[in-house]
Amino acid sequence: MFSRRRTISILLTACVAWLTWLGVRWTSRSLGDESTFTGVVLLVATLSLYLLTIRKRIPSTRLGRVATWLQLHSYAGVFASVVFLMHVHWPVRGPFELCLAFCFVFVAFTGVILGVMSRLTPGKLAALKQDFALEQIPQLQFAVARDAHETAMSSTKLGQGATLSEYYQKRLLPYFQTPRSIFYRLLPTGTKRRTLLRELEDLDRYLATDGLRHRRMLSAMVQSKDDLDFHYALQTRLRILYAAHFALTWTLLILIGVHIALVFRFSGAMI
Repeated sequence: MFSRRRTISILLTACVAWLTWLGVRWTSRSLGDESTFTGVVLLVATLSLYLLTIRKRIPSTRLGRVATWLQLHSYAGVFASVVFLMHVHWPVRGPFELCLAFCFVFVAFTGVILGVMSRLTPGKLAALKQDFALEQIPQLQFAVARDAHETAMSSTKLGQGATLSEYYQKRLLPYFQTPRSIFYRLLPTGTKRRTLLRELEDLDRYLATDGLRHRRMLSAMVQSKDDLDFHYALQTRLRILYAAHFALTWTLLILIGVHIALVFRFSGAMI
């Protein structure tokens, strides 16, 4: 059913875009103003995108599910982007026109990325053993780092466990005590985790029973830290992207208002 609804929605969006293109052709042949026609359609399409924000602020089930409104928002965004290409005269000239075009393109681009990430992120997070709230992750990271430090230091009393302590000082201390790189936050991978776990397993040949127990504890903490980092990276990435999309959306609305005012001003001056 979902696949069928999506196919119908795509076809309807394409049909409306095609009808708009026919309207542009008809306006041109009738010696009308194509920019005015596409501008009005683009204004209506763009304003419809703000209905999702309004719906989120109204706690009522009578207006339909937010997920349904989000789907409508996505297809309206695609339609608005198509009309935008019809409306803009290439190449774009003028500082204000460039700013307005850039803002629209940025909002559209972040909207597409948000749509893709919103679908992929829950599946990636669900593959982990445990779910974490973003606000709790820093405290949990601190707790794991503290436990790892205590485990590594206590291994020095085991004699052969000094091997674990030395490895902790050299490789694990930076891993537990410092935040992950910006590159990891943009594209989180498990490369560091796999490397550290493999290196820890290589120490087994130097460890006795108690040392192996401490090593397994450290390996479990490495995995826990990586899970927390992975959660934090994906959730933070979504929040930052949404904040940028939301902020530029309202900036776009202001620029559109100025653009309409300028159009009417110069149209009146020409008349």
